[in-house]
Amino acid sequence: MNNRTKQTDIDAKSRAAVHERDGYQCVYCGRIDKMIELAHYIGRAQGGLGIPQNLISLCVDCHRDYDGVGRRDMRDYLENYLRAAYQDWDENDLVYRKE
Repeated sequence: MNNRTKQTDIDAKSRAAVHERDGYQCVYCGRIDKMIELAHYIGRAQGGLGIPQNLISLCVDCHRDYDGVGRRDMRDYLENYLRAAYQDWDENDLVYRKE
């Protein structure tokens, strides 16, 4: 496993912290009756880190939409959600950079 892959993976500690932060529900639609997954705000393909500041809890339907055609529509809402959760949230800090 290369360093970028390690940095974009979601470890158990981050996974637990995000689910707790988000109240174990979809932060977009509020559902709790569907499976809740973690999504990268900035996708792994773009180097999005697997850290709580870049992760959001989404139900399977919203996650599918976010990974597809809905990303543009959902992005502002999710950005505002993360900004509210982290006072010093900065999108530039969420991407893997080779040291």
